[in-house]
Amino acid sequence: MKLNQKLFAGAGLLFILIGCVPLNQYRELEEANRQLDDKVESLSSENEILLGRTNELKELADRLKEQIAELSADTLQKGREVRSCRNDLKKLREEYDDLLSQLRSRTGAGDTEELLAYLQKLQEELQAREDALIAAERDLKLRKAELEDAMARLKAAQDDLAAKNQRLLELEQALAQKDSASRALRQAIADALTGFDQSQLKVHMKNGKVYVSMEEKLLFGSGSYQVSAEGASAVRQVAKVLAENKDINIMVEGHTDPVPYRSGVLLDNWDLSVKRATSVVRILLENSGIDPSRIIAAGRGPYVPLVSNDTPEGKRKNRRTEIILTPRLDKILNILESN
Repeated sequence: MKLNQKLFAGAGLLFILIGCVPLNQYRELEEANRQLDDKVESLSSENEILLGRTNELKELADRLKEQIAELSADTLQKGREVRSCRNDLKKLREEYDDLLSQLRSRTGAGDTEELLAYLQKLQEELQAREDALIAAERDLKLRKAELEDAMARLKAAQDDLAAKNQRLLELEQALAQKDSASRALRQAIADALTGFDQSQLKVHMKNGKVYVSMEEKLLFGSGSYQVSAEGASAVRQVAKVLAENKDINIMVEGHTDPVPYRSGVLLDNWDLSVKRATSVVRILLENSGIDPSRIIAAGRGPYVPLVSNDTPEGKRKNRRTEIILTPRLDKILNILESN
């Protein structure tokens, strides 16, 4: 008799130890999912940042276009001034050469002094014109360099703007696809469950996830973790939809009310909620072709109630099993990582 008691106690202890492993694994996976959810939630702020940066780049591009227009007009003006200086310089040199020739052909002292004085004046004007031409050419070169720099900055801003717009478009498309996939999945599951009592189940979306919430009455007897025939039929209908949607992660959560529970090797509501979740998971995997690596089974006990437990109605609503479906975010994360 004592040996049997020891064996029973040992079996119970072994069951408890084994039961702890899925809970630990669940907590790790839940943390990973939480981090993934944080990344998804940050996408809206990421979009706002990209939109702000896009607007800044558009304003910069507009300013650079105005600057380029001003520099282009200024460069044209400087070019005209340089050409005018060159023409004036050419005329002055021709006049200087002509006067110099006249001076050499004349011998009168009075004429010579007059021509020398005029040549001196002409030489000074010629030098001033040459200095002005050099300054104008230097200024023109500077303006051309500024224009080229502004055009290069404009091209860089336009390229950056195009890249930001492309990234923003990809993120918006990926988010839209995720939301569209979630809505389509919710509708498909709702259609699959139309034949069941709608007062005992609810299919809805929250935070981009699809929740299939089934009350205890649909799935289990009081204090039991054996799925009823009607409940198993409902779960199999969900499994058919999930088998066709392979890019969906699946979490099954068991929830109880806070009324103390103990039965056999099950110590409390934690154990009961875990067993109910794993019972549903096993039905999901029956002949469905669903990859088990997509599924997490978890027990939440009485600690995540939907409503207050102060009334029998509230306790009834809180005794539920939820199948939580999350579209995979690989495409969105790849866009973020690639940028």
